[in-house]
Amino acid sequence: MGETVLDREYEAERLQRLLDLRLLDTPAEPLFDALTRAAAELTGSPVALVTLIEQDRQWFKSNYGLPGAESTTRSTAMCDYAIRSDELMEVRDARRDVRFSRFETVVGEPHVRFYAGAPLTLSSGYRIGTLCVFDTVPRDLTDSQRTALQQLAKATVAAIELRAQLMKNQESLTRNALELSSQLQRGAALERRLRASEAFLERTGKAAGVGGFEADLDGGDILWSDETCRIHEVPPGFIPSTYEEAYSFYPEPARGVIQQAVQHAVETSEGWDLELPLVTRTGRPIWVRTMGNMEVLEGRRKLVGAFQDVTLRHRAVEAMEASERRFRKIFQFSLGLICTHDADGMVLSINPAAARSLGMEVSALLGRPLSTFMRAERHEQFQAYLARIYGDGIASGTIELIASDGGLRYWNFHNVLDDEGDEPYVLAHAQDVTAQYGQERLLRELSQRDPLTNCFNRRYLLQLETLWAQAPVACVAFDLDHFKQVNDTHGHQRGDEVLVGFAEFLQRHTRDRDVVVRLGGDEFAVLLAGASEEGLQQWLSRVRADADQAPIGFSKGAAVRIPGETLEQTLANADQELYRKRRRHRSRVAGD
Repeated sequence: MGETVLDREYEAERLQRLLDLRLLDTPAEPLFDALTRAAAELTGSPVALVTLIEQDRQWFKSNYGLPGAESTTRSTAMCDYAIRSDELMEVRDARRDVRFSRFETVVGEPHVRFYAGAPLTLSSGYRIGTLCVFDTVPRDLTDSQRTALQQLAKATVAAIELRAQLMKNQESLTRNALELSSQLQRGAALERRLRASEAFLERTGKAAGVGGFEADLDGGDILWSDETCRIHEVPPGFIPSTYEEAYSFYPEPARGVIQQAVQHAVETSEGWDLELPLVTRTGRPIWVRTMGNMEVLEGRRKLVGAFQDVTLRHRAVEAMEASERRFRKIFQFSLGLICTHDADGMVLSINPAAARSLGMEVSALLGRPLSTFMRAERHEQFQAYLARIYGDGIASGTIELIASDGGLRYWNFHNVLDDEGDEPYVLAHAQDVTAQYGQERLLRELSQRDPLTNCFNRRYLLQLETLWAQAPVACVAFDLDHFKQVNDTHGHQRGDEVLVGFAEFLQRHTRDRDVVVRLGGDEFAVLLAGASEEGLQQWLSRVRADADQAPIGFSKGAAVRIPGETLEQTLANADQELYRKRRRHRSRVAGD
């Protein structure tokens, strides 16, 4: 079903159904908090909410991961769009969605990017809100995550309707008590029976607010409330003829557990509170919470207690446990790199894929700082990362680690801080991009180097402009003498050998930080980092002294960078100097 606009008649009835639930502005409840936590963990999302959409407000019944937030205006609620359809609404990147890109929750805190909301559809068909998750990075759910979120939404609806039914049952018990009180006033003959019934209703309401029971240990009489009958799916007013019949609804070994608990209560007057499986009269398996104790009433020993159907909550807990099991399997068998570390970078856990990436065993990494596997010059950068993630709660980037073979590994990471426990820790997820990193570096080098001489090319000068911005530099331009004659006389192969030999000649006379560039054809340049005029002249003297070692004669021109000048301008000045020298040389030759 596509997105629709809620019509006025539907909206009016929907709001009334929402009010009838008496759920708005109620305190947090563990069952709904367990459902939002399960939704967050199943989908890998930092935030999960149970939202209820009023006329002008979106209110959060349960809030996992967004502390302090209780509600938003409906006009800026993405969930208002989600309730317009019975289907799960998923938004990969809210910034790129024209419906939501200007919402205050997108452009500001909490910077929503990814959103998925499953509508909470009552059995009457009215959609009152959502079970939604969101993240601060664009992404998609997997099919299994979508299914899980939709199932949890159904469980949330079941919990909401069960809660409403329990409240109605409590009100029914209260009305019954009032009715019995009024009957007491009609006849003294009914006084004892009415007093006993009223006391029974009051005790069961106090014990659980759902269904109650009372068993006279001395006389053998058993009394079940209508709600207890409903839970067991027997007609109202049903009374088990014996204790064994009452126990028969429990399958083994649960039957033995409840029998032992009752016996212990009789012997010690200590009560019980158990959650056990039960099979109703129609054969439907459910889970119930049974509570009770022994009391002495009017001189008689009685077992008094209550029943509550907790099937939905039990399923929600099972779903959460299943989620935890799935997370452990993902952690163990994922091909992605997953680990956790503390504020000092100490590895608390790491999955086998991450250990394999470094060529190590998991045991060799646990309990050791990540900085142990980094080059010393990276330690300061790593400390800055720790400060950033413990300050902002999230960090992304690339980390360099040393593998067991001494090689470097590069991981692209996206890490988040989990600060819900007593000791915050970082949950790190990364991908080994070492091969990609190496390929990119090779491509960069190929794009910046001359393939014949392995010198840098003119394109590399653009990068140097940034690296050597306003730094002192001297440039020397070279041009090979009579190089065309070499090609014409001896062929291009010999010409290539001369170019390679001249590049090696220049590289023998430069330091590691200096740069040799082949500008094109038989033109070269040397950039002397940090050189002054004096340093330039000393270097030129050494080159002139060794000129006979070059494979061919050459001309040169030099210039020192003037403050505010670009490298290209300095190189142009050196080039002009070279041609001035060449013209003077040709003039002298012509005069001779």
